[in-house]
Amino acid sequence: MWLLIAVGFVIALPALWLLSQALWPASAGRARDAAAGGMFRLFLIGLVPVFLGGLLVTFLTKALHNGFLAALIAGILLTWGFLGAGGIATLVGERLWPHLATEPWRQTQRGGLVLVCCALLPMVGWLVLLPLLAILGWGANVRSFVSRNRAAAGTAEA
Repeated sequence: MWLLIAVGFVIALPALWLLSQALWPASAGRARDAAAGGMFRLFLIGLVPVFLGGLLVTFLTKALHNGFLAALIAGILLTWGFLGAGGIATLVGERLWPHLATEPWRQTQRGGLVLVCCALLPMVGWLVLLPLLAILGWGANVRSFVSRNRAAAGTAEA
């Protein structure tokens, strides 16, 4: 069972990051830029969606007695966090394989495999790195969303 779960993560997360790179290249680029701005800042920003999402899931479970809706919201939030972690995967790939600059998807693929293989480390990878990747991904998504809005506001003023 644990082997199949690990294989699922090794396949699913890099595939999710490549899908994000293919469907939303501008968003993936902003997440990469956010990751380049510093991981500690992303962690602090990512704690906000963790806290708000935890409150929402707790409210749905306790007050409304709707476990299915709570699980659906938690799954969506977790997927959104891991999508943002694709920016970190791209950044790792750029730093390890700078000669692949003409093919950014390869950098995302290889950086993603590095991250996922690190997450396979027993206990530390499962209990620290995977949740940390989700938190950093939420931070990257929030930061890239804010930077997109600032850029749009700056363009409108000009």
